Amino acid sequence: MKTLHGLYKKLGRDRFLEVAKNYSDHVQSSVEKTLNEMEGRWFDKEHTITEAEKMVSDYNKGRLRGYDDVIHRTSAAMKMEAFA
Repeated sequence: MKTLHGLYKKLGRDRFLEVAKNYSDHVQSSVEKTLNEMEGRWFDKEHTITEAEKMVSDYNKGRLRGYDDVIHRTSAAMKMEAFA
């Protein structure tokens, strides 16, 4: 994955916004606003990586924070609906 926008397209709107909360305190209700915020804010105190770059980097390394939690919550909810 090369860009945060590409990651959003892969994850879908709701999952992207949920996972982005693990990388930024500036997640908005709009994906475009969230992308702009994350691309313009530093993730670290040394200003070496933006929130967007960190999220993409973690995804590429298979360590996207909160990604598995979102999948498991969604799957559990789907199973509950199936039994209803």
